[in-house]
Amino acid sequence: MSFGFYFPTKAAPTAQWVPATLPDHPAVEPVDFPEQITSVTSGGTLYVQEKGNKLETFSLSFSRVSQTDRDSALAFFEAVKKSFNSFEYEDRTGALHTVRWMNLFDFQLVVFGKYSGSIELRKQ
Repeated sequence: MSFGFYFPTKAAPTAQWVPATLPDHPAVEPVDFPEQITSVTSGGTLYVQEKGNKLETFSLSFSRVSQTDRDSALAFFEAVKKSFNSFEYEDRTGALHTVRWMNLFDFQLVVFGKYSGSIELRKQ
C-alpha cells in the first residue's frame, strides 16, 4: 500500500513526506459544484445557473503521529508554501493526484510525543 506527498512530482521530488502513520478511516473525498446559483420561483420551479467547475477535495485526519512525522509534515508544508505550489498526493490505492494544501498546518500535541491534525487537499 502506497501513501505520500511529493513536491513537485513523485518522479522527481525536491521535497516529500511519506508518513509512517497512515491517516484515519474513513478517507473523505467529497465532490461538489460550489459555483452554482439556485433560485426557486413562487410556483416551485427550480432554476440553476452553472458558474464554475467541479471541486474535488481530500480530507485526511491523522491521529497520534510521532514528533518525527509531524516535523516532516511541517517541512513539506513549508516547501509547498501552503496553497502556493501544487504537488502530487499518492492515495491509499497508489493513484497520483495533483493537489494543493488548503488549510493551515495545525498538528496539536495530544499525548507526550504524539500529534493529531488534519489536511485538506484540493484537486487541480
